[in-house]
Amino acid sequence: MAKIKKISYGDILHVKKLISVVCNDKVMSYRRLFFLSVPITYLQNIVYSVHLRKFPETYVVFDNNKNLKGVISVKAQSGNPYKWQIKRLFLDKNSHEEGKQLIEYIIAKFGARGVDTFYISVDDNQNELIDLFIKGCGFRFCSTETLWSVSNVNFMTEEIDESIFKSFKNSDSQKAADLFNDNLITHYKYSLSKEKDEFNDNLYHGFNSDINFKYIIEDEKNKVLKTFIEIKTIDNKNYFLDTILPPQYADIYPLILSFAVKKILKRNKNFKLYIKNRKYLQGGEILENFFKENRFELLQSNAVLVRDFFKTVREESRSFNNAVVLSGFEV
Repeated sequence: MAKIKKISYGDILHVKKLISVVCNDKVMSYRRLFFLSVPITYLQNIVYSVHLRKFPETYVVFDNNKNLKGVISVKAQSGNPYKWQIKRLFLDKNSHEEGKQLIEYIIAKFGARGVDTFYISVDDNQNELIDLFIKGCGFRFCSTETLWSVSNVNFMTEEIDESIFKSFKNSDSQKAADLFNDNLITHYKYSLSKEKDEFNDNLYHGFNSDINFKYIIEDEKNKVLKTFIEIKTIDNKNYFLDTILPPQYADIYPLILSFAVKKILKRNKNFKLYIKNRKYLQGGEILENFFKENRFELLQSNAVLVRDFFKTVREESRSFNNAVVLSGFEV
């Protein structure tokens, strides 16, 4: 039986060696960010209560010969302690069984604390990893997310009326949540809907290195929210733009992008801009066509996998009478 425990300082060298072996050159910077977060996470877990935790919790798994076989990091969705994301997973070669035990350990541990939804975003080319989650651990395919790089500025609008962009306030959180949930394609609402607290700015940032700017555009007449905009960076060089934009307002997207670029230019003239597009939101296809028309570069397409804790338990209880219950999952 594999041994699973929370990461300690004594494990860091073993973890570094494992990740160096399984990672390619393209993710070395990602690896460095991982190791930067480990000591901060360790200290934060000591100092703050579980309700104030902002950093991932990291666990490691060893085989019977005390060889490190895998590492997993999980984090509560900000503003929703009942929804947790698997942020990182590294497994050694031929460690499928240990990986399954590690994932099931996390689900059992935090499910016992009341967490009802677990999700992960996986590169859709990683078929073996997707199979591990779906066939081995009861996750299901939900939808896809794509990451685009803004490789030219043909979309730029010269004149921008910045007065229509209002700084987001926590009092706008319910409107933002309603906008997101109303814009969700219906059959994704059970697993992917958001609470208003997930949009709130945290009053206490602690060691958090993220810098984000949030804006909204409202209809002048009825005060209905047209869009929610978030610009985020962790290094003042790589910026990420995330929007919630109903399809009926898709024509203002070039204006939103131009506004975002103008704001970023005030902080850094030499920046890179990335855009996240959610296929499970209405209008996702419209935005993707816009990206293609403007020759943005598609960097990654991820499958969103979800395990709804109590729903999955009910499905598993029926699976004793249906040996092919998992064959219906989409991969």
